[in-house]
Amino acid sequence: MLALLVSALSPVGAGADVKGAAKRLDNLRDRPERLRQFLRGMPKGTDLHTHLSGAVYAEAMIRWGAEDGKCVDTVTFASSFPPCTGDQVPLTAALTNTVLWDQILAAWSMREFRPDAFSGHNHFFATFDLFGSAFSGRQGDGLAQVTKRAATQNVQYIEPLITPQFGASLAIANQVGYNPDFATMRLAMLNAGITNAIPAAEQTATAALDRRSDLQGCGTDKPDPGCSVLVHFDVQVLRNQPPAVVFAQLLFGFELMKADPNWVGMNMVQPEDAFYSTSQYNLHMRMVRYLRSVYPDAKVTLHAGELVPGLAPPSDLRFHIRQAVNIAWADRIGHGADLRWERNPDQILRRMKRTGTCLEANLTSNQQILRLYGRRHPIRDYVKAGVKVTLSTDDEGVSRTDLTSQYVKAVRQQGFGYRRLKQFARNGLRCAFLTPAEKKAALTDQATRFRKFEARFKSKQN
Repeated sequence: MLALLVSALSPVGAGADVKGAAKRLDNLRDRPERLRQFLRGMPKGTDLHTHLSGAVYAEAMIRWGAEDGKCVDTVTFASSFPPCTGDQVPLTAALTNTVLWDQILAAWSMREFRPDAFSGHNHFFATFDLFGSAFSGRQGDGLAQVTKRAATQNVQYIEPLITPQFGASLAIANQVGYNPDFATMRLAMLNAGITNAIPAAEQTATAALDRRSDLQGCGTDKPDPGCSVLVHFDVQVLRNQPPAVVFAQLLFGFELMKADPNWVGMNMVQPEDAFYSTSQYNLHMRMVRYLRSVYPDAKVTLHAGELVPGLAPPSDLRFHIRQAVNIAWADRIGHGADLRWERNPDQILRRMKRTGTCLEANLTSNQQILRLYGRRHPIRDYVKAGVKVTLSTDDEGVSRTDLTSQYVKAVRQQGFGYRRLKQFARNGLRCAFLTPAEKKAALTDQATRFRKFEARFKSKQN
């Protein structure tokens, strides 16, 4: 039965080298350690859905926070800026107190977490507020860690999500207020000076890239392999906010993308089952659609359908993917997990195929947060429908995973074969928010990487 499934979900491929690599993978399906070694070396193209703060492992955040004089609460394990008061102690204490160290790791990630139906969801999203202060000021260090990890897994390009200048957007939103006439509200926010924060947001990206370059010795005679990984940023908008605040963030993000090529995409984050996320979902999609009409060259990827029954009422599971595709005209969606509960999912899939809307599939986080894995996960539905699917990590530091693990799950839990994994890797670059020249160069580079990788298995076939 598994063989039939693999055959049905594998794209056509030719050549002795491809056949050799495919045969090698099939021989390793039930040997997880060897399978991981094989997939670690396989070219993977991209990680398109990765939140920068969530991609960093907690161990690094503890050390950076300690170096920066940050504090941690010994009851809640929330990090904070000094001075340390009450139950707070310097984070340096965790460097010599192994019990505190382990407690912080457990609170700041899914380390050894055993979720029940929904506590995995709650624990996962709670981590960001806990480690936020420890990570503050270390985006460049985090980027160096993430790109180094990507390079060791044969990844060419990543699109980390960062929230730029939230305070500035919040201030403008509070000053202008909400107006259901989007054009009037946009003009009022522009007149109030929302674009004044663009230089600071540009500096955020530049400083992170420069710090990463310095740490990795990029441009020197002995650069770290991470230097080879191309980086652009996506703007992440906090959606669980009042409407004026969401619109201000969206507007700022679209203006930022127009001004700075380091920022290439727009996304909306925070749990989809949160109050504003659900009650204002249609409004948010209409905001995105309006702004896309004003900024037609901008790219949009949206968290859509990161839900399962119980997290939200059944009525809220029926339209999130549909509206992200049909109303907001998303170029990509992330997760798409509630597909089977959506109204007329086959129609959605046909629409996504027709419009070229891509899916960023996050297998580990869907399992940890939603308990959605194996046959319960809809990834095979997207593949069968001809939707362009690519694998990504979501928050590899919080989840304690990496991109290779997503490929392992695609083989062992979903039954995919080598040719399909290769298609996932190609799709990543095809769906990436790259310039035409960057995309052409990246696809050419990927083809070379695949030829070299597959040549190792030619003799295995002949």
